Amino acid sequence: MEGLQVKELVEKVKSELAREAKEDAEKIIKLIHDERQKYEDALKGRISESDFKVFQEKSQAAELEIKKKIDELELRLKQIAVETAMKEQKGAASPERKAFVSWIRKGEKNLSADELKVMRISEDVTGGYVTPVEFDSRIIEILKVFSPIREMAEVFSIGGAGVEIPKESAVDMDAFAAWPGETLAAQDLKFAEERFTPFELQALVTPKRTLIEDAAFDIEGYIQRKVAEIYAYKEGKAFVVGDGVNKPEGLLSANISSVNSGDASKITADGLFKLVYNVSTPYARGAAWLLNRLTILEVRLLKDQENRYLWQPALQAGEPSTLLGYPVYESPDMPTVASNAYPVIFGNFKAGYKIVDRVGMTVQRLVEKWATEGKIGFLFWKRVDGGVTVPDAFRKLKIAAS
Repeated sequence: MEGLQVKELVEKVKSELAREAKEDAEKIIKLIHDERQKYEDALKGRISESDFKVFQEKSQAAELEIKKKIDELELRLKQIAVETAMKEQKGAASPERKAFVSWIRKGEKNLSADELKVMRISEDVTGGYVTPVEFDSRIIEILKVFSPIREMAEVFSIGGAGVEIPKESAVDMDAFAAWPGETLAAQDLKFAEERFTPFELQALVTPKRTLIEDAAFDIEGYIQRKVAEIYAYKEGKAFVVGDGVNKPEGLLSANISSVNSGDASKITADGLFKLVYNVSTPYARGAAWLLNRLTILEVRLLKDQENRYLWQPALQAGEPSTLLGYPVYESPDMPTVASNAYPVIFGNFKAGYKIVDRVGMTVQRLVEKWATEGKIGFLFWKRVDGGVTVPDAFRKLKIAAS
């Protein structure tokens, strides 16, 4: 068979295997949910209310744990897909990327004249080299796997020092349109300008020298994964709780209105319903929930007035579970349920939260600092900012009595 035919056949087989694996995961999730529900229905009324509640909590916790394992497996499959894509493109690497990998392994002094020509020195005061475009794009791909906010928000890439994005406020839409017999009134759109100036964020990776010098080891992929994990942890926290001082403004630091949960110490079903209907219709259409894993466990036990669970597990692998019909995303940086805390945010993240990346990363190779430990350091810089541009697109839940 010709090389192209073989490649097409391999891609077809991989696609079929991925589809079958996804279908199997969907069946497992649905089977677990249906069986648990069946046992609960059979037990109800046969044992005491307290015993039934204990059984129900344990069975739901067990289902959540299984779902967590499936989610972790899917996350790993996504990582493998990214790693596979990296390996498949090695043969088509640009001269810049080839030179960059050589620099990682050998350092600047051991590069050839041709390699040195394509290495770009950073114009920033920090010095170092500019990472190749392919290297940056793969780190962004991996960041999306680890960071829920990046997946939910609107992300911009800029080449300059900053950018101004309109910060919307409410307007009277009747002023801009009229039927026959109505008066068309002139009105200026009320837009303020939100200035985004990406802040410098550093990440340090210190692989063993033996790994770097091992030609069979994918040192480029290893560094990309580690840098992405570090960045995802640090920026993900800022996107939720950052104070906007030398870092992005977090959702919980912005001027977002709140709705009381209806109880001084816990989440209530009524509180969640009120939260949903406090977000206006245009933003509610694309809204989602953001909360941490412990809060998810509490929410999974809530029922409506007809004794039905508010939470609906995902029936398709890779898709988020839903709460009151809206997708749920998990962030470890959201607060845990406690009096006067804000453990839940509901809203349209794409419309209301912006992330601004400055194109290009810079890296320095540090040999002496960790020489006694047999390691080489790689210090990366990138610039990122973020903030709420439409506060009305969100509401947060406060743990407090009505």
